[in-house]
Amino acid sequence: MAKLRTTQHIYEFTSKPGYHDKLARAVQAALPTGMTLIAGNYARSTASSYWLLRKRISNNRTFWVTLRVATHHGWLRNAGQSEVLWQDLGNFEHLTHLVSSQLTSREIAVNQFELTAGDIAALKLLKELERHQLIWFIQMKPDIFEAHKGLPFDLQTDFIQAPLMIGDRNNANHLLEKVIVPKFQSRLAVYFGENLLFSQFTKHHLLKLLPTNQWIEPMLAKESALNNWQNEVAKAYGNQFVDFCLTQMAAQR
Repeated sequence: MAKLRTTQHIYEFTSKPGYHDKLARAVQAALPTGMTLIAGNYARSTASSYWLLRKRISNNRTFWVTLRVATHHGWLRNAGQSEVLWQDLGNFEHLTHLVSSQLTSREIAVNQFELTAGDIAALKLLKELERHQLIWFIQMKPDIFEAHKGLPFDLQTDFIQAPLMIGDRNNANHLLEKVIVPKFQSRLAVYFGENLLFSQFTKHHLLKLLPTNQWIEPMLAKESALNNWQNEVAKAYGNQFVDFCLTQMAAQR
């Protein structure tokens, strides 16, 4: 198939009826034994897609892997995901071959992750905040922000050094308050790299970090029950941080 050269051409192709179903079947067919396709997420303006894969081992432990399929390398560095470059968007058989070749035992071992009780609690916090119309923002350096994914963004350095704020999901001018909890910010960087958060650019060089609910919800459904997320979050990040989050949620009622 001829190479698609513009965003419009790519959108017209990837928005065809049945395209996403064919894509999912091609990825599913490539998965090694013991690995299951749980959910997909698609970029609106590019051919990039992201896939949540689950691996179970004999003692019932659950590991997760994020797979990125795209025509170009991602802008995030140290993202903790497996990546397949696929130029021939119409050749699904070739995609199956590429994914199968990529998902070696070593590749999976490098990129797999397991949710701890602290992770489950943090994800529940993200969902609870969102229920109150609150999300996290980072303020990016002007050159990186204005390049709009044209420059690499390192999650282990650039993300950690960026100011972290909490604010209104629908209004970037409302309730923006700076939060300095480095350990929590480092964890947000990990979730962003694993596609448990997705981003939207907004004013004032701010990047919205929105929970990827179509991933988080099935993940939480397959993990052990956790009755009190507040206690686990407090263990990891302190009582003051929990109190701050609860105060922000109360102010939104």
